[in-house]
Amino acid sequence: MDHILLAAGLLLSAPQMRPLPRAPAAGRPVAAANTPSIVVASQGAAVIDWAAFRAALGAADVVLAGEQHDLAAHHLAQLDVLREFHALKPGLSVGLEMVDRTQQASLDDYVSGKMSEADFAAFWKKAWGYDFAIYRPVLAYAKANRIPLKGLNAPLSVIRQIAKGGMTSLTPAQRAQLPARVEQTSDARYLAYIKESLSGHGPVDPARLERMMEAMAAWNETMGQSAADALAQGPVLIIAGSGHMIFRAGINESLSRRAAAVSAVVLPYPQDGEHRPVPDLIKELQDPASKDIALGDYFQLLP
Repeated sequence: MDHILLAAGLLLSAPQMRPLPRAPAAGRPVAAANTPSIVVASQGAAVIDWAAFRAALGAADVVLAGEQHDLAAHHLAQLDVLREFHALKPGLSVGLEMVDRTQQASLDDYVSGKMSEADFAAFWKKAWGYDFAIYRPVLAYAKANRIPLKGLNAPLSVIRQIAKGGMTSLTPAQRAQLPARVEQTSDARYLAYIKESLSGHGPVDPARLERMMEAMAAWNETMGQSAADALAQGPVLIIAGSGHMIFRAGINESLSRRAAAVSAVVLPYPQDGEHRPVPDLIKELQDPASKDIALGDYFQLLP
């Protein structure tokens, strides 16, 4: 897999690796009131009411809201979280996996109104590739409320170079784009997940797999460092693929090495976007044999 963005953005966007159905791109207007999701907390696999979920958000300094990149329903769930977290923490910023740190000026110009929506949509397509329309509810809410948007990622060219030649192949200028410290995850479950994801299409040469693992570590570590930098200015909502935060690892683990913060990982469920009745989703999460309940702190059920 030569394109590390595919590995990071697609393979790690949802714990299940089979092809996913696509939701309609058109979403509800930003101003529309959403019906609160049914939420299951990982602690006790218990259904909690929206007030309890809101209280959990209020106790957090950092909230990580996951997604499968191409599922509109996931982005609407993120919008619900953003609205609530913003009401509780009006000084927050929103960190985006989708934009690298060298592109911060475009985010600033969009929020300030210096860049038109059409121009920003063109920028988004080039920077990220996924349909701007399904991200628009979250981005437009941030713009309407003057919430700073923060690019979290390393430049894709740097990540590609690591996947190709390893960290030692970086030029000094490329290495300067990454945190001083880049460490592999210490979570065995997350490590196994990444390895399975990166080699899911067949055997991978061990040396190549190691380089890809380094690239993924650099991806997560840069986002963790960027989140820590943003946290110094106030609370942060992180919008990223679910695979960058499951098991409270990835970004969250990286952030925890850099800042003392209370965090909460919120995942839409089901991750694969398949429509199933809510009672079935609850049953899946409460099944004693379920592995999904360990993926996050809270699950927003998507009927």
